[in-house]
Order: sequence, then C-alpha cells, then structure tokens
Amino acid sequence: MNRIVDAYLLTETITKDSHGQSIPTVTKSPVIGKAHSVYQREFYQAEQNGIRLMGVLEISWFDYARQEKLEIDGETYTIYRTYEIGTDRIDLYYGKRVGDG
Repeated sequence: MNRIVDAYLLTETITKDSHGQSIPTVTKSPVIGKAHSVYQREFYQAEQNGIRLMGVLEISWFDYARQEKLEIDGETYTIYRTYEIGTDRIDLYYGKRVGDG
C-alpha cells in the first residue's frame, strides 16, 4: 500500500478555567504524506508493547514538531515511533494503544 493521504498532526494543550479545572484544546496541523504498510516484524514488536500498529506515514521533516497524535480519514492514532529518512523526510509509525477503542 502506497497512497497519498491528507492527515493532521494533533497538538493538545491544557489550560485552566476560572474554577481551576483543566480544559484540553486540540490543534490540528494539516500535512500531506505517503502512507505505507508496516513490516510484519515491526507489527509484532508494537503488539508486544500494547500497540496495534496500523501503518507508516512519510511526511516532510519540517512539518513534524514531536506531536504524539495523528488523524487520518477521521480516525485518531498514537504515533508509536519515528524514523528520519535523509535530511527532509520522516516516517511516523502510527497505531492504536490497547484500550483506546
């Protein structure tokens, strides 16, 4: 599987309201990337760490600011790990943590 996808990198910030309660705010940063399948070995290593690995998204390194979440096709995923490709590209390995639904 190699397809071009529109995705969002998600940044969550926490602010306090007047009562001291935490209010999370999610900011979506749009990115365009190339989706890849994962190797079987990588898939099983992620499973051992409690993550159902769904795929890899290759994006520009300049778009990535260490976000921990990613949205593709309306689904939110956890970024499991990253791998830099050369000087201007990065692979984001993404999936769902066990218990995230």
